Amino acid sequence: MPENFRFANPEYLHAFWGLVVFVFIAVYHDFSVKKRLAQFADKAMLATMLPDYSRLRNILKFSLLAVAYICLVIALARPQFGIKTSEVQSHGIEVVVALDVSNSMLAQDVKPSRIERAKLSTQRLLDQLKDDKVSLIVFAGDAFVQVPMTSDISSVKMFVNNVNTTHVARQGTAIGEAIRKGMVAFTDNELSSKAIVLITDGENHEDNAVAAAEMAREKGIVISTIGMGTAKGAPIPLPNNKGFLTDRSGKPVTTRLNEAMLQEITKAGGGVYSNTEFAPVIKALQEMEAVDFGTQQFSEYDERYYIFVILAALCLLLEFIILERKNRILKRIEIFAVRK
Repeated sequence: MPENFRFANPEYLHAFWGLVVFVFIAVYHDFSVKKRLAQFADKAMLATMLPDYSRLRNILKFSLLAVAYICLVIALARPQFGIKTSEVQSHGIEVVVALDVSNSMLAQDVKPSRIERAKLSTQRLLDQLKDDKVSLIVFAGDAFVQVPMTSDISSVKMFVNNVNTTHVARQGTAIGEAIRKGMVAFTDNELSSKAIVLITDGENHEDNAVAAAEMAREKGIVISTIGMGTAKGAPIPLPNNKGFLTDRSGKPVTTRLNEAMLQEITKAGGGVYSNTEFAPVIKALQEMEAVDFGTQQFSEYDERYYIFVILAALCLLLEFIILERKNRILKRIEIFAVRK
């Protein structure tokens, strides 16, 4: 295989197994036709009775379809050859997204659930941060940096999509710890604007989150919060639809949005609070001063799938033009005939 060659989507190459089925059908069809004709008359008689019949044309048409199928499979696998390097001047802000993955986020007082709503909305938030740098932190009773600070927003979105309540074993809502982990997730660039966006229901917070927000604010880091849930609350579903979490007396535990606590954290952090909706926070982030991150080099492969799409189209066109029977008009044309 040539150097710098790869398939971007090699999983589509498994479709080559379909070629086995295709060849089997073609061979079976040819055998069946040949058998039926042999029962009808012998070979010499068939040449007289069916002068326009051409078995070779049928084989050629099947072959063209097979080649077209091969080319389309290769095109789907996206063959790439050669690497090109480009430089991009980037500027923006640095954002740490801290996502609550505690069990209370499974509550369904917002649909489809707090955590699923948070994930979907976080994806939309990331779509607005294309020129910025982002880090992802997940937290419950502990906090962990899931994705370090990066300008690769697509990778962050992929991790957000896979987040669930099993990512942190210890239960609780350690908002203060999430803020402290977020404070050290930023780069050393003192000129860049920095913000932490907390996405949580604020339920059962275990540490002094307000003090952590004040500490972050002193370092120039803005804390914004997005509350997931409602004041009315909802029970916490157990895994595999086995009912709801209950207390010692057997009554379902109701989890409610701790809006007052989140507003207090936001006030201490100098940011914006919003209940479920991300638009106010996005607007606040967009109003922060952006700085140049410098020139970044990106290497990418050149796409070559279009070559195989063209080849497949040509094969299909030829297969359409070639008739199953000999063309009586073309048969009369004798290009190499010797004229007297």
